[in-house]
Order: sequence, then C-alpha cells, then structure tokens
Amino acid sequence: MALSFTTVQRMFFGSLILSLAASFLQGNAMDGALTFVGLSTLVAIVWGLSEKELTFGTLGLNSEGLLVVFSFLVSIAIFAEICIRVFSWPTVGSYALSLCFIGSFWWTGALIQPRNN
Repeated sequence: MALSFTTVQRMFFGSLILSLAASFLQGNAMDGALTFVGLSTLVAIVWGLSEKELTFGTLGLNSEGLLVVFSFLVSIAIFAEICIRVFSWPTVGSYALSLCFIGSFWWTGALIQPRNN
C-alpha cells in the first residue's frame, strides 16, 4: 500500500515545521538545517519503502544492484579518507567532495553504458 502524495507532502511540511522549531529553540540555524536534512531523509525512505516494487526496480536493488551500491559507497569512503589523511581536509568537506567526485564518474559510466532492452 503506497502512501498518497498528499500524505508525503504533509510529512515534508511537518519536517519543515519541526526544523524551524529546532532552529528557534536551539538558537542555531545549523541545527535546524541538520534536523531538516535528517527528517527529509526519513520521509524519503518511508515513501520509497511504501512503493517498494517501483523503488527497488528503478534503483536496480537486486543482488547485482546491491553490490554496485556497496562498491559506490566504499569508493566514496576510500577517496574521502585519503583526502582526510593525506591533505588534512575536514571530514564533512572530504565526504562531500568525494560524493560529488566519485558520483560524477559513476554517473558518467552509467550514462555511456549500452542498454540491453
């Protein structure tokens, strides 16, 4: 049973309200932003799991797809750790750069692969 789009919109709006409240109560905009990112991620996961067949089919989360996802995450972690240890870069910045850098290679590779339809 999939969630209706109206319900998902309400969940995202609730995330926004709770994030604004966290920002106001903590007196720190970064706390509100991190709360919003976390709650939005949870809403997206719940929404994706409510439409499991469509989500897993689109993302290719079968036995082969899980290996690809694991390889992608490991390559991001390795590149980020190299940046942290060798260049003494901040952790969050290294992982953000690694996600963009490694992600661009994986995305380019996926776009140029021939499709067997």
